[in-house]
Amino acid sequence: MTKEKITLSQLESFLFKAADILRGKMDASEFKEFIFGMLFIKRLSDEFDRKRQQLCTKDFAHLKPELVAELMEDKTSYGETFFVPVRARWHESWTDENGELVPALKDLKHDIGNMLNKAIAAVEEENDALAGVLKNNIDFNAVKGKTKIPDQKWKDLLDHFNQPRFVLVNDNFEFPDLLGAAYEYLIKFFADSAGKKGGEFYTPAEVVRLLVQITKPEAGNTIYDPTAGSGGFLIQSHQYVEEQGQNANDLALYGQDSNGTVWSICNMNMILHNITSFTIENGDTLEDPLILEKGQIRKFDRVLANPPFSQNYSRANMKFTNRFREWCPESGKKADLMFVQHMLASLRSDGHMATIMSHGVLFRGGKEKLIRELFINDNVIEAIISLPQGLFYGTGIPACVLVCNKNKPDDLRDKVLFINADREYAEGKNQNKLRPEDIEKIDFVFTHKREIPKYSRLVDKAEISETHDYNLNIRRYVDNTPEPESEDVQAHLIGGIPEDEVAARSNDFARFGVDSGTLFEPERSGYLAFCERIDAKPAIKTTLEADAAVQKTIAKHHDALETWWTVAQSAFAELRNANNGGRKMPEVRLELLTTLKEKLVPFGALDEFKSAGVFVNWWQQIRYDLKTIVSIGWHHSLIPDEYLISEFFQAEAAEIEKLEATISKAQGELAEAVETAQDVAAYEPDEGEKVTATVVKKALKALIDDLKDSEGESARKELRSLRDQDNAIKAVENRIKDAKLTLRQNTGELEVKLQLKRLGGDDFKAENRELIRQVGDQLSRLDASNKADKKKISTLKKDKAVLEGRIAKTDAILAEIGDQLTEEEAKRLILNKIYDIANTELERYLNAEKRLLIHGVENLWDKYAVSSRMLEVERDATLSTLDGFIEGLGYLP
Repeated sequence: MTKEKITLSQLESFLFKAADILRGKMDASEFKEFIFGMLFIKRLSDEFDRKRQQLCTKDFAHLKPELVAELMEDKTSYGETFFVPVRARWHESWTDENGELVPALKDLKHDIGNMLNKAIAAVEEENDALAGVLKNNIDFNAVKGKTKIPDQKWKDLLDHFNQPRFVLVNDNFEFPDLLGAAYEYLIKFFADSAGKKGGEFYTPAEVVRLLVQITKPEAGNTIYDPTAGSGGFLIQSHQYVEEQGQNANDLALYGQDSNGTVWSICNMNMILHNITSFTIENGDTLEDPLILEKGQIRKFDRVLANPPFSQNYSRANMKFTNRFREWCPESGKKADLMFVQHMLASLRSDGHMATIMSHGVLFRGGKEKLIRELFINDNVIEAIISLPQGLFYGTGIPACVLVCNKNKPDDLRDKVLFINADREYAEGKNQNKLRPEDIEKIDFVFTHKREIPKYSRLVDKAEISETHDYNLNIRRYVDNTPEPESEDVQAHLIGGIPEDEVAARSNDFARFGVDSGTLFEPERSGYLAFCERIDAKPAIKTTLEADAAVQKTIAKHHDALETWWTVAQSAFAELRNANNGGRKMPEVRLELLTTLKEKLVPFGALDEFKSAGVFVNWWQQIRYDLKTIVSIGWHHSLIPDEYLISEFFQAEAAEIEKLEATISKAQGELAEAVETAQDVAAYEPDEGEKVTATVVKKALKALIDDLKDSEGESARKELRSLRDQDNAIKAVENRIKDAKLTLRQNTGELEVKLQLKRLGGDDFKAENRELIRQVGDQLSRLDASNKADKKKISTLKKDKAVLEGRIAKTDAILAEIGDQLTEEEAKRLILNKIYDIANTELERYLNAEKRLLIHGVENLWDKYAVSSRMLEVERDATLSTLDGFIEGLGYLP
């Protein structure tokens, strides 16, 4: 029997429903600390219970009960596990100082907010690592807006968290960091709900990933975020080091945040990610930095931050003023470069730093210009990267990344790399986002200092200082403004498509092997015309999609992917043994990325960055699956139902599909029967009334009741007609009812088969055998000759027969479906799913490139298909027709 694990999607759904319980007139972001606090205390209590069980059954099993009871309340017994005092335990009731029994947390019914506050305070008091984290920043009795959570809502939330399925210990998770991943989902959910305020505690994960990836933290590093928020930069640094196959526990993470609630969320975030080596302080970083070493500003290997844009600051109580070589005006919202100076002061001599900044710091004058001069002359700026607009909560303006390196290589000294990536992103409804391929491209260009026209350029210090007077506006150095659209006056006037404009698109045609003769034919010197088959704009798309060269190009890509996959899937299979000498994930990732690009790039349709985009989008979608494979193997939870159905239950699925079609067809027939009956009954519905079968049957019944005692052939004929209509409706309804009943039965049977295929029947049968044993024990104590016992014996025998029947039915179904899924079968289906995702991504990218090709040709149609001369001819013909109409009406003299 395979143990059922909690999946990420299940946990995310569970947490979303938890937030939904408290949702009322409050905005979701207003009660975020309640959900975070409840999740945190449930996790601590569940882990404490797990450790407690281990101590009872293993470590202390040989000791006397009195000593065990004493040791169980000694927090030193629990090692690194947080000690949960009795009043904060989820499942354990306790006796207070007045001798009254107090229910366990899960069973609280009255004064719940106050009891939860006392519980978190007790946890904090017993664990030094949580000092100040909980009770000062989470108040379950707080009034949010005008709302205080009532006891019933708290009870609903406690009941929700008390579901037996959701015991929050690592052994129940499909991969160890599952709870941390779900916590990140929850933080993003609250940030989305908070709108502009979301930026106070959350930086979009894609932006965080970019900064982490370009600074490339390593095991052994110290990493610092002076405006930590919920801890995204620190946690993703930890994850990045882990991804590289290094020891992420050999990192020391540091941060500071001025907002107490956010600071509390950050600490909980670290703990829920199983990170142990971290120090997060609560306070204003500019005014009073708290991460010190020997009384001075501590130096770090990596500094990453997204400080608040355009903030005021005060020098009045500022400590460690030697951090700042120049002072920006205290008012005017210009603290940005003060943060940068603090970060540089916190950076080791060989350290790397990346921070988000508004574009204003790149070109504003005054003190900010003097600070830029210092940075350039000190040679600490390695790169400036322009990001797309609309990425951040609270502002739609584009931002930039300032990358600093105190130890630039000799060949890059006196140079700054400018990257203008503001045109490459995914457009969202409320917020834009960086795609995985955008991050990969920026990182590749930055790491290799690649110069690409209209995208990136290495600029000498002399040009920055002498030509541009230390103005770092990115468009001065990398202008990515699209070239103006060419317009040919002769073509507009007399027709034709300029041959040079078609030639300018030759690379687009070549990428798909398209011969321009498929679309164009000569017209006159220097000009072409659309071929006869291109008689309307839609024909361009039809022609290109049907073109043999286009189809062959697409087929070659898919064949290459399939060839690549035959090797790639064996690399995935080796991940399962990553902890026992098998392949490590970073090694596999690099190999697969490199080999896929080698397969796809030579075809020309996708360049190296788009080929990488296929890979990184695919990898992003399967990354949690890979964690599960490494952690617990080829687990059935990674297999969607449709793959199991396709492999094992096609006949059952076909029957269900047939029944659904039957029902759909019958519902159409019912609608026709209702419409016909309505006409026969001459039923006129009230305004707004929906005419249903029930409504029409009621109308028919009323008419039938009126006519059934009438005499005469006409009345009898009408009565028969009404009854026929009524019977017709009922007949179709009965067919639908029967089909739906069969559908429910078949669907239920398929669900049972799917469950048994996934989990087997051992546990279910063991439970029933235990019940049979208990029934047998009871029967052995009864006397068949005793009249009072006879009835009990009869009932118990029936119960036993039912239980035996369940076991027999389970065995029969298992025999029918070929028993439980084997590891080899699970592995094959999971690999099929992973390949299908890669195939879908490749298809998506090829379709995007094909659309660009089609759009380019359609643009020529829009510009030149109809010339000025043709419009004049059309106009003259229309005027001539109009003159004929006017003359016919006798309006002309």
